[in-house]
Amino acid sequence: MKAIFFAAGLCLSLGIPAEAQRRGNTPIRFQAMDLNGDTVITRQEWRGNDRSFRNHDWNGDGKLSGDEVRVGARRNNRWDDLDVETAIDRDYDWTAAQFAALDHNNDGRLSRAEWHATGELFSRVDRNRDNFVNRAEFTAADDDDDREDRFFDLDTNNDSRLTREEWHGSLAVFNALDANRDGVLTRVEAVGTEGDARDQFKSVDVNGDGAIVRTEWHWNAAAFDRLDINKDGRLSRLEFEGNVATVLPQQSVAYRAGYERGLQEGIQAGREDKPRGWDLEGQRELETADSGYQASMGNRAEYQAAYRIAFRRGYREGFGVR
Repeated sequence: MKAIFFAAGLCLSLGIPAEAQRRGNTPIRFQAMDLNGDTVITRQEWRGNDRSFRNHDWNGDGKLSGDEVRVGARRNNRWDDLDVETAIDRDYDWTAAQFAALDHNNDGRLSRAEWHATGELFSRVDRNRDNFVNRAEFTAADDDDDREDRFFDLDTNNDSRLTREEWHGSLAVFNALDANRDGVLTRVEAVGTEGDARDQFKSVDVNGDGAIVRTEWHWNAAAFDRLDINKDGRLSRLEFEGNVATVLPQQSVAYRAGYERGLQEGIQAGREDKPRGWDLEGQRELETADSGYQASMGNRAEYQAAYRIAFRRGYREGFGVR
């Protein structure tokens, strides 16, 4: 009897739920949010906005469990859109083999010229701030840096600073980014200083010959084949960017409709954001990408793929020179 009371008292004194004790002490990602210790993070337990939660809910079942909270687990790469930046940011293979594929000059580090994702993610991964990503930083699976979330996903109170309570990754990464050691991350500390919008085509066209071939393509073959309209095994800039004049006539009704709607709404969003600042990844329209869609148009997935391509292009046009 004394042993039972002692065990119960020990659980209370340590502030650890008895349910968590029964389930074991295997660490999980976001453990501080697992209030009932069941190794499942519900939306109610999540400290962050809806977009942030969806970023981590890989299978879309409304909870974080299994591989979604397993330390070191990565989402399976299932990308099939032109969304190059988002593809790397969220669906990337952070392995040594992928690092080697990206390291085109074989110098053991990735420069910004070899980086195809957002500048924000580059700064997040480049913890020592030497303006290169080395192999250890790229493959740091056990040091949780919460690569799924962008700054605006984490900044829940919109004060342009991240506290430890808003940060979802490990304390070690937070401390590495906190340059002035004041216990909060400014946008510059967390994101770095980003310049103008990247030319995605030049980023992928490593040898600069004006075409992207399969050896330069780091994503799935289905996406390459879909973009390669003339089937010559090379992506021109027009094909890569889904140029309306050359690509749309050869696409479905749904694709053309999605492209036209996305371009229109992207231009408008860019113009509206010009006074506030660049926030392409923060656009809600990109999440659903079905604004204006009707079943009579045809395949919804084709409409969405075209909408996202055109919205991104339109946003840059509407925003203008940064």
